Amino acid sequence: MTVAARDGVALVEPTQEDVDYIRERYNGDFEPDEDEPRHDLITVAIHRLLVVDVATGDRLGLVSWHAVMYGPTVGCLAWNIGIGLLPSARGRGVGTLSQRLLVEHLFATTPYGRIEAGTDAENIAEQKALAKAGMVREGLIRGAHVRDGVRRDMVMYSVLRTDLVS
Repeated sequence: MTVAARDGVALVEPTQEDVDYIRERYNGDFEPDEDEPRHDLITVAIHRLLVVDVATGDRLGLVSWHAVMYGPTVGCLAWNIGIGLLPSARGRGVGTLSQRLLVEHLFATTPYGRIEAGTDAENIAEQKALAKAGMVREGLIRGAHVRDGVRRDMVMYSVLRTDLVS
């Protein structure tokens, strides 16, 4: 089922086969180390949509989102979004458009007033994509994740419901 689409890119409900396909081909350049221990308290529901090229039907990657809490009420909750594009889909605006479609979809279908995205401080391409998608750079989060056995900084971006212009 298509959730959102524009300019040749669609976000659709993925099958497990779609998720496996992307995971097998995704190089994970800026992902945290997989072998880091996981803690019982870190059990959040992660939602995903498949990014598809409408013209060809090619699977290009996945967008995801999960809730983050800044307090105990709905007004204190936000969505944190992420994207993993296959290398062949990068550098042509797919990431920017996919993340913008996801932002619009989440604001249209949920009550949360904030959407944020963090990316590795070295991931300049993703920083540019987030800015082009309408997100505002908020600042540096020091030592936020471990990649290649080294604690790395992340850059945080956000968009508020009130930032969107119809």
